[in-house]
Amino acid sequence: MDSNLKEIKLFYTSFSIYNFATSIVQIFIPLYFFSRGFSLSQILIFFAISQAGRALFLPLGAHLSSAFGAKKIISVSFILTTLFYIFLSRVEDFSSTFYLSAIIFGAIQALLWLPFLIHLSKISPNEKKGRIFSKLNMYSAVANASGPILGGFIISFYGFEYVFYLVIGIVLFAIYFLSLTPEVSKIRKVNFKLINIKKVYPDLIANGAFNFQVYLANTLWPIFIFLILPQYNTIGFIQTVSVFLSLIALHYSGKWTDKFNRKKVLFFGSILNSSMEFLRIFANSFSSIFFFNASSIFSGTLQEVSWIVKLQEHMEKEPRIEYTTIFEMGGALITFIGLLIFMFAIQSVPLKDALIYGIIISSISGLFVNLIRE
Repeated sequence: MDSNLKEIKLFYTSFSIYNFATSIVQIFIPLYFFSRGFSLSQILIFFAISQAGRALFLPLGAHLSSAFGAKKIISVSFILTTLFYIFLSRVEDFSSTFYLSAIIFGAIQALLWLPFLIHLSKISPNEKKGRIFSKLNMYSAVANASGPILGGFIISFYGFEYVFYLVIGIVLFAIYFLSLTPEVSKIRKVNFKLINIKKVYPDLIANGAFNFQVYLANTLWPIFIFLILPQYNTIGFIQTVSVFLSLIALHYSGKWTDKFNRKKVLFFGSILNSSMEFLRIFANSFSSIFFFNASSIFSGTLQEVSWIVKLQEHMEKEPRIEYTTIFEMGGALITFIGLLIFMFAIQSVPLKDALIYGIIISSISGLFVNLIRE
């Protein structure tokens, strides 16, 4: 177990560095487009296209992970991340660069999270998945927390282009640390006939709801904040402190996920998270934005740990690569459709009202994660 834990820690070190890099700018991506005059509908199109790209690249990610190993494909996603920020820095209007950036963003997700889940599932003992995930995820949480305040400061004083290239430089370090970890994947051919769609479809719907909740909220909430507090460094500060507070949730959620019925823990987390997300529509000052942002991240952490552990529990019972691929495709496709529907629904709606409606829809969507199988 000691060698296995060492492998997990090394694996998480590379991911922590990667998460630190992307957290520097992640919350600001919708604001990057917003500052360049893109409408809310156009910003939603970007993320919808990314989900379509993710769905298209997922089968390729499955075949490549099987042929070459999950860790190698994660390395490819890290490399694509550097390419993404290069293209993103060149987006000026609704052009081919805009579409290409969105597709690359989707490819990164497909080639990152699919092999990540596969790799983590193989190196984590089932009876301690909750504690391992929550404890080691603290490394990533610290990394995620450190980034936004740095990103906000750099953007405020130097602009987005400087922060993009800083992210690229840090991702290169993550690639190096990932290269130190061993490849544990067994090479075999992918066979989607091994999956019974009728059996697993509740998981696909649940993942679609989870993804739609995350992407819609992460697109709208930064813009909602910016209309009230139009300072990048202030937004970065709020996000940084909020994520640090979520470390408390990480500590307890891992214990609860292993000690109690995992689906009941997920239910409690989803109810709390949806409630906190809904209440964000009442934010109208620095203090209220800080409180609701911190509360939402805290409750979201309670939901996420039990959600990931429940997913890995199913991965142990199903053909791992095939199940995870279909699971992720369900999430991507439902999110793609949901973002497009919402985009068309708000065409004639004032910006502030559209943001409020979207946050409410996102909060309701989160409740459907409970459709995941026992």
